[in-house]
Amino acid sequence: MTVEPHKANETPEVPGKPHRGRHLLLAVVLSLVVGVVGVVCFDKFVLPGDGVANTSKLYDYVYTSGKSENLAFVLNNMSDDGYLCFGSSEWYVSKSLVSTCPQAVFGENVTGVDMTYIGEAYDQSLWETIAAGAYGSSVKNKKVMIVISPQWFFKNNGAENKFYTKFSYTLYRAFAQNPNISDETKEYVRQRCSALGIDDSTLSAASQDTVLDSLNDLVLSVSDSWHLRSDIDHIVGIAPTKSSVRQQGTSTGEPDWNALLDTAEQEGEAACTNNDFGVYDAYWEKNHTYDPELFQNFSEADDEYDDLRCFLEVCHEVGLDPLVCILPVHGKWYDVSDVSTDERQAYYQRIRGICDDAGVAYADFSSCEYEKYFLCDTVHPGWKGLVRIEESFYDFINGQDDAFLGGAGFGSAEGLTSVDGG
Repeated sequence: MTVEPHKANETPEVPGKPHRGRHLLLAVVLSLVVGVVGVVCFDKFVLPGDGVANTSKLYDYVYTSGKSENLAFVLNNMSDDGYLCFGSSEWYVSKSLVSTCPQAVFGENVTGVDMTYIGEAYDQSLWETIAAGAYGSSVKNKKVMIVISPQWFFKNNGAENKFYTKFSYTLYRAFAQNPNISDETKEYVRQRCSALGIDDSTLSAASQDTVLDSLNDLVLSVSDSWHLRSDIDHIVGIAPTKSSVRQQGTSTGEPDWNALLDTAEQEGEAACTNNDFGVYDAYWEKNHTYDPELFQNFSEADDEYDDLRCFLEVCHEVGLDPLVCILPVHGKWYDVSDVSTDERQAYYQRIRGICDDAGVAYADFSSCEYEKYFLCDTVHPGWKGLVRIEESFYDFINGQDDAFLGGAGFGSAEGLTSVDGG
């Protein structure tokens, strides 16, 4: 038997080797397919969608983590009469504490006005700027309000060092990719974000600076979307059910503001029995020794004032018509905290000046520093304060005169003295 020698350029066949290679390739392909199918199933069948949710609920007045950042959910579920109201922890004040809150006054009635809450505790002007740029070109109703907290303008720019914990990739991405916002404005916001701890690669991804950034953006946007959608069931669960009046849909007309103020007076008096500051009892018991206002000033927050200017510029660029709500400080509390009247008045005037420079309206409640029950604690609007804010916002939306409205055609805000006939 003759065995034919191997040819010089012929590689001896190794039994099973081609099969092992094909099996390995097939395993990789199958793994990829399974992974993609798993991702699609997780996206489609496990996570709730951010489209129209349970229509028996009212989502405008929900205050919880994950709502304001979910651009798609808010736009798909805000009331037809909803107007964006940017703010921070003011929106936590619920009906269980203050029955004259917006959820009750507007949400349980049909007045033609709803306040769609945007923001949470520690969101300041820069966060609101990004949110305005994200939402502004998409909302139907272009009049909006921003509630200015004096605490944002404490020395060292309030709590701006918390910004990195509040940053929303979804909102920043929508802001950065909004063609109506100028490059100059985008660059200002980007530099501020970077200075406050947001990684430059994240900012580059949102702006899709390069092809690689665009790929990174795809990963980050999907990841953040999944994170936000995981909160939707909770949002739907805590959203108030529409009242029978709301479900019926027949107009209830303008609220009776005087009656609401009477209710506010009675509620405030009943809730504040252990102190002379008009602060509800449980808050006073827990926090009366806590005084972050002690020796504060409003003259060392230039970055925050610039961020507020940027918010108003973004509103202009995306077509929003803003009302700046100037909350009062708690006069009696600030007196014992050694923050002078001159310091406080200079702050109010600086905010009014920024509004005047931008040509926008403001609701000026600085005359209410000593109005008992305007605030429910030392910081947040309470029984009377929310009624006054609601009335001024209603009048702003409807172009009506109001004692607290000023600027942009409203003239000078006459304030509380005019209301009380003094």
